[in-house]
Amino acid sequence: MNNFVYEIDIPPVTLKKLEDLSKNGEKTFMEDLSIVEDQENIKLYLKDFININSFHYANLFNHKNPFTIHSDISYKKKSILLIPIKAHKDQKFILFDQIVESDKEVSWIYNIFKDKTDQELKDMYYESALRTRPCETQCVKGCTGFPIDEELFKFLPYTKELYFGLTGFSWDYKPGKALLFPANRLHATGKMKSKKIGCTVQFTESINNLGILTEKHILS
Repeated sequence: MNNFVYEIDIPPVTLKKLEDLSKNGEKTFMEDLSIVEDQENIKLYLKDFININSFHYANLFNHKNPFTIHSDISYKKKSILLIPIKAHKDQKFILFDQIVESDKEVSWIYNIFKDKTDQELKDMYYESALRTRPCETQCVKGCTGFPIDEELFKFLPYTKELYFGLTGFSWDYKPGKALLFPANRLHATGKMKSKKIGCTVQFTESINNLGILTEKHILS
């Protein structure tokens, strides 16, 4: 799998279409989260700037609490495209260097929701999350054995111990740009000051096999 990470330009017309769909599309509501799963329209809009032959799934999300560390890998998913639509000007997205060797999605909550019942965790879509840390998980590769760097941790929510052994970078979550990265990479939402809206797209091909029709820049 190509481990390059790209920042790509999103055409303004595409961004406007996605924003309108996030407002007017049929929504599924969960705890502090709503999603729009209009696959046909999202695919249609993506055609403006990327080849969709390997399109797997997409949703438009709207949430007000940060997602914890997770990886979206599966035996089908190879690449993830994250498209910011609306957020606070200081919002960050954190992409870690560490990868997961697994054929299914995995997330970690450690002890940060220890006051929640099983039902509350289910309502928060964390019922299957691991109550450990990535550094304690056999399928996670590349952990350093050292605390996370303070410069990176300042952008992250929850406790510093959760991120032990992780490295990576923070990305400005701003409309007009998108982040394209391998599905096996660990990632998390940065601290949030207000709700954010975005679009996540999953592809069955690795990044080097995706046809990107707009300007792109290698970030790492």
